[in-house]
Amino acid sequence: MTDEKHAHVETEDRHLGGIQVIARLSKIMRALSAHPHGLSLAEIAMDVGLPRSTVQRIVTAAVAENILESVGAKGGFRIGPALGQMLYQTQADIIPIVRPQLERLSQELEETVCLTRLSGRQVTISDMVVGEQVLRIVPPLGGVAPCHLSADGKAILARMSHDKVIAWFAGGLTPEGRHPKTPGQLLSELEEIRRSGFAYDDEGYTEGLCAVAVSLGTYRGTYALSVLAPTPRMHLKVEQFKKALNDTRDLLGRLLGTGSDSL
Repeated sequence: MTDEKHAHVETEDRHLGGIQVIARLSKIMRALSAHPHGLSLAEIAMDVGLPRSTVQRIVTAAVAENILESVGAKGGFRIGPALGQMLYQTQADIIPIVRPQLERLSQELEETVCLTRLSGRQVTISDMVVGEQVLRIVPPLGGVAPCHLSADGKAILARMSHDKVIAWFAGGLTPEGRHPKTPGQLLSELEEIRRSGFAYDDEGYTEGLCAVAVSLGTYRGTYALSVLAPTPRMHLKVEQFKKALNDTRDLLGRLLGTGSDSL
């Protein structure tokens, strides 16, 4: 960046004040989030395209608030403890935010809907609302299922990179369920999920039970939203379920902060 451009940026700083500073702090934090071991002031300035002096002022103020912290003898900086503390304090708020949307979705579809997340090589149900049908699916809260067989598990796995999925099943896939999968079959299925955005379980784990799921990125990591239904109703209404899931995922993504496309 030339001296003339630097001077122009400094003038903008004075005119735009706090709003511009917040925007530039956000750019700096995004740059540092991609480099957890830290960057020097010069490296930050090059990454975000700002004068070093501007970066230094913003970083100094952020360090005073523990938003950033210094690291290493060379004077680098990284994301500080304050951000982690704020995220930790808000973790308990995810279920209260998600719960009304689960209730709305279940009422709209008259089916059981679940919020699940990864737990080792399985998915665990974090919350659910049971559908109001005579014939309905009632999984146990906290219940688990193998990732590579359940719709919600496959939706979460599809957000992983190809290499990470390979590492994930390096020890082999447990031959569970009604239709056990080979690693090659799982990889092909995950590619299709990435293209379509939807994962399916067509009686693969439990006879008579089908599910369709989408992944949900949040500041706490990746979850999955799924609709569970008896096989005949799933086959009849799957397109309706997919649209409702997609709409709910988009809404919750805005409320919870959409996470990275990969785990």
